Amino acid sequence: MVYQIEYTERAAARRDALPEDRRKLLERGLPKLAEDPFTPVSQAVSGEDIRVVSVAPGLTVDHIVHRAFLILISVAILTQSLIEDE
Repeated sequence: MVYQIEYTERAAARRDALPEDRRKLLERGLPKLAEDPFTPVSQAVSGEDIRVVSVAPGLTVDHIVHRAFLILISVAILTQSLIEDE
């Protein structure tokens, strides 16, 4: 089963604000997530309801599954960390 992807207003606004290269990565990664939203690459962050997954390097989404829908709650770019490579 392939889930239909829907966005919350917050996630859609963040998606729309992404630089073009990041948005293309998101668009490439989401169909894979829609095929298996419980992929072992994802992790539960709120019981089993909300999950987080990196859909591309440095690009994460929080999502929930409801019936035939994959609902994106947030989209985030992670380009900085507390520790820099040495």
